[in-house]
Amino acid sequence: MKKISLYLLSIIIFCSSNAIAKCNFLLNIGDKKNTKFVEKFTEPMPMFKGQFMLPVPSPEVCPNDRLSMDIAVEYIFLGEPENMNLAALRMVVLNDGKNTESDKLTLMNYAKKVYGDFDTGFNPNAYNNFEVWEEGQSIVIYKRTINEEELIEEELFISNLEYDQKLGEFYNQMELDQLKEELN
Repeated sequence: MKKISLYLLSIIIFCSSNAIAKCNFLLNIGDKKNTKFVEKFTEPMPMFKGQFMLPVPSPEVCPNDRLSMDIAVEYIFLGEPENMNLAALRMVVLNDGKNTESDKLTLMNYAKKVYGDFDTGFNPNAYNNFEVWEEGQSIVIYKRTINEEELIEEELFISNLEYDQKLGEFYNQMELDQLKEELN
């Protein structure tokens, strides 16, 4: 009886250590960029006026999830250099010309494990669609589509309703500004 109890206890400990191991992004959506974040990574780079981005290899953020160096975590910030807030996270697969990383289904399996299972049909490698999870104010979108060159574009977008709206308004304003320039 003692051996059976010890055996069951070791199985429970092993299984719980392999349970959902979410990435530690250091910041939540809406948080201001802080010293701890900058010391661990570096300052985000300006992309457009009012938008900043910092790509980080996923193993630095998700050391326990067995994610590849070919999956980048992009931190997207809105604001000014000294006062920027995290608006979104993008986990992007950096495929070669043969879709090597996407064919491993690493990001798809991570999304299913952390955010919930979804139907990929009989052959997950043929999945060409997206899945959306909305819980409370959080929004998560997994996208895996095949472009004209037969390359898989795969990413996991993480935000909340407030900052998803702010990002939409930001990109809309950029397009309006560009249109005004073209008309002048």
